[in-house]
Amino acid sequence: MNRTGHGCAAAGILLLAAVFLPADAARLETGDSFRLPAEEVQAGDLYYGGNALHVDGIVEGSVVAGGQTVTVAGTVTRNLFFGAQTVDVTGTVQGDIVGGCMSFFATGPVWGAVRVAAGSVTIGSRVEQDVLAGCRTLSVRREAEVRGDVIAGCGTMEIDGTVRGDIRAGAEEIIVSGTVDGDMVVTVGEKLVLTEDARVFGSVRYWAEKELDLGNPDAVFGDISFTKLEERGELAELRDLRPRLNLFTMFLLPFAIFSVLGALAVGFILVALWKHALTRALDSAAGRFGRTVGFGALGLFAVPVAILVSFVLIVTIPAGLIMTLLYLIALYLGKILAGMFLGRWLFRILGGSTASVLPDRGPSMWLTAPVGIVLAYALCAIPFVGWAIWLFGLMVGFGVMLELLAISRRQ
Repeated sequence: MNRTGHGCAAAGILLLAAVFLPADAARLETGDSFRLPAEEVQAGDLYYGGNALHVDGIVEGSVVAGGQTVTVAGTVTRNLFFGAQTVDVTGTVQGDIVGGCMSFFATGPVWGAVRVAAGSVTIGSRVEQDVLAGCRTLSVRREAEVRGDVIAGCGTMEIDGTVRGDIRAGAEEIIVSGTVDGDMVVTVGEKLVLTEDARVFGSVRYWAEKELDLGNPDAVFGDISFTKLEERGELAELRDLRPRLNLFTMFLLPFAIFSVLGALAVGFILVALWKHALTRALDSAAGRFGRTVGFGALGLFAVPVAILVSFVLIVTIPAGLIMTLLYLIALYLGKILAGMFLGRWLFRILGGSTASVLPDRGPSMWLTAPVGIVLAYALCAIPFVGWAIWLFGLMVGFGVMLELLAISRRQ
């Protein structure tokens, strides 16, 4: 990168810091771990990238965190955004909770909504708004109360607590032992059970391959309706592969193909121009994955707020327009870089620990980059969970961009 590029990048970062990170408000913390003591009050947003974050005090603003574990035992007066392995909320979050992780636990009150993609999601407290989850298992414990709707795509769903709104879900198994004030509109694979303790004051409409034994149909105060899903044999699946002249084949499919081809072209250009820098950045990001995701989450979530602030402050509207354009470009490049990271990581796993460590050894970037980009675009197209994969991929992509920036500045 030339001096002009360095100057533009530095100016953009300084502008973002000046607009969004005033010294008396937001706080940025890094390192292996950080704890906000119970007696401390953080006046402004808290941003963390590292391994473990513990919030025992009060954050008068939002928390944006990326790392292995995130624990909130204190109070967050606004929103909680995260990309982590384990998230445990035993304190109070007075806004929304949004993020992706392997295990999510909320046993403290949430004044807003919970929107997470995780391996397991456990709700053990009062949630004032909706719960939106894409996960393997979702559990609403007996002491929990969701005052909005529960919308989920998961393997197993257990409702032992109270849902004041509707349940709209797709799952292999759904077991209800609690109270549902609204309707249940669900697609079920194997099991839909209403136990003796269950109460559904609305109607139950379910789709399945066969009519299921609900266990206790008297628990439903409204109507119960069953719709049989079409059985799909091998011949039927083969027929579905035949091209059909519909909206998807005429517009969406060509658009998706051209999007992937465009991403591949951009990826090849990046490899041609910055092959060695990309190799170093991707290897560095893999070696410090928690830090990469953490700083990537900071960039992904902080920049839109900075743009919003720049539009509120009338004199900085031109800067806001420039940042908006740069952010859109970064979103596009972030998905491509996430694909490159995925490809390099897969080839490293398949080829052993020594594969791809050095630019001149192991699988070439010309091979790993296109494979990873195609896989990334395919994963983001998966129904229900594709948006969560896309979000997590952007965190990784933004983290790789920061690694590239650091390498270019050192050079």
